[in-house]
Amino acid sequence: MRVISRGLGIAVLLLFLLFSFAFAEGASRIGLILATGGLGDKSFNDISYAGALKAKEELGVELDYVEPKAIAEYEGYQRDFASSGEYEIIVCVGFDQADALNKIAQEFPNQKFAIVDMVVNQPNVASLLFKANEGGFLLGVIAAYMTQSKKIGIVGGMDIPLIRDFFIGFEEGVKWANTGATVLPTVYVGGWADPTKGKELALSLIDAGCDVIWAAAGKSGLGALEAAKERGVYAMGVDACQCYLGEGKHIFASMTKRVDVAVYETIKAAFTGTFQGGVMEKGVSEGWVGNCRLPEEEPLWEEKFQFTHSIEIPAQVLERVKEAKEKITREEIVVPRPPEFQ
Repeated sequence: MRVISRGLGIAVLLLFLLFSFAFAEGASRIGLILATGGLGDKSFNDISYAGALKAKEELGVELDYVEPKAIAEYEGYQRDFASSGEYEIIVCVGFDQADALNKIAQEFPNQKFAIVDMVVNQPNVASLLFKANEGGFLLGVIAAYMTQSKKIGIVGGMDIPLIRDFFIGFEEGVKWANTGATVLPTVYVGGWADPTKGKELALSLIDAGCDVIWAAAGKSGLGALEAAKERGVYAMGVDACQCYLGEGKHIFASMTKRVDVAVYETIKAAFTGTFQGGVMEKGVSEGWVGNCRLPEEEPLWEEKFQFTHSIEIPAQVLERVKEAKEKITREEIVVPRPPEFQ
C-alpha cells in the first residue's frame, strides 16, 4: 500500500511539474482584444495593434488578436484567452471592456491584463489612461490659427467623459490662442463604426460655416474626414497621424494619442518582470499624447505612412504650439477636464 501510495504521489507530482512547465512554456504570447470597430479604423484600434506588433517583433514572441463585433463578446474572449494559460499578458482595448475585465481578472488572479482608456481596480490589471485634454489643447492652438471663417466643428463618437476630455482641452487651446476663433457645439455619432452618419454630421457643420473639422470617432470619423475633402475644407485627425488619409492636402494635423507607446511599454514590462497593476495616466510630458506636426513627431509619422505633409503650418504657429507644450509640461498651463476626471 505504501509503495502504491508513494508511486501515485510521485506520479501526481510529475504530472503537476509537467503541467506547470507546460503552462510556463506556453505563457509566452501576447493576447490582444481589440475594441468594436476592429482593425482598419486608421485610428484607435490600428495604433493599439501597432504597439503590440512592435512588442512581438522586439521580444520575439507570438501575438494573437481578436476583433469583437459587439460588447457582449468581450467577456467570452477574455475568458478564452485567460483560461488557455498561453498569454503572458492580455491587452483589452477600449473603455467598454471594463465590466467584463473586472469579472475575468478576479477569476484569473495570476494572469496579467492591461486595459486601455478605463480603470479596472484589480491588482493584476494595468489601467492605461491618457491626458487627452492636453493633446486636445495643442491641436486647438493650431486649429485657431488655420481657420479663416473662425468657426471650427467637432464630430465625436459618443458623448462620454472619455471623449469630452479631448474636446474640453481642444476648446481651451482655441481660447488660449486668442485668434477670435470659436468652436461650435460638438455633434455625436453615437457609435464608432458608422462613417455614413459621421459624414452627414460633418456636412451639417460645414453648412453652418465651419472650415475646420475635427473628428474623434473611430471609423465613424473617417466619414467626417471624407466630408471635409468633398467640401474643400480643412480637417484634423486623432489618435494616430491621419494626415496621410488626405495625402497631406486637406488634413493638416492630428492629435496623437500614443496608445502604441503605452501598449508597447506595458507588454515589455510584463515580459521583463517589471509589470505592475494599477493606474498609469500620462500626458504630454511623458510622450503619451502629442501632435503629429511637432518636430519630434512629424518625421516618424511621415516615414511610417510614406507621405509628406503638404499643408504648411506657419513657423510662428508651431512656436505657439511648442510654447503651449512647454507650459503644460511645467504646469504653467493646467488644462481642464470633465468633472468625472476630477
